[in-house]
Amino acid sequence: MSELDFLRNVTLLMEFEPSEHEAISKALKRTVHREGEVILEEGSSNRALHIIRSGKVRISSRVDGHDVILNDLLAGQTFGELSILEDGFATATVSAVTDCEILSLSVHDLAHFLGESPKAAAKFWRALALDLRTRLVQTNDIVRTYFEVNRALVENPTFREAYAMCNR
Repeated sequence: MSELDFLRNVTLLMEFEPSEHEAISKALKRTVHREGEVILEEGSSNRALHIIRSGKVRISSRVDGHDVILNDLLAGQTFGELSILEDGFATATVSAVTDCEILSLSVHDLAHFLGESPKAAAKFWRALALDLRTRLVQTNDIVRTYFEVNRALVENPTFREAYAMCNR
């Protein structure tokens, strides 16, 4: 599939005109990452929107020294959206689950493109809002599950007794 055909299927760019896809395509930087490689470290500087061209990446965050898996993303999905909205730091770690190709669009190039095309900007920001809404709903489901498991454990008398014995 050509890069322009691929861009037509990227969630944040689906409503773009062919000329808009072409303009974005010219600004993209391509990188290849091997399975297991960290692409973006939580807390590190990130000034780009990243599009998964091929492969699978895992989004995770460190909690009390443990990696907590937040989501897996596939070709056509994006990451780095939050860092283009605010301070430019990664809010999670992104690792390659499989070999993958990533297309990156710098914040500078994105801002320049959107500044020159208000119609494209409106389409982009709407698509971004809808995508972030979907991810928020998914995160709410994860939190709800953790809460339900925690509540079940706390309400279980056997668990409470075992927990109390471990903390003596």
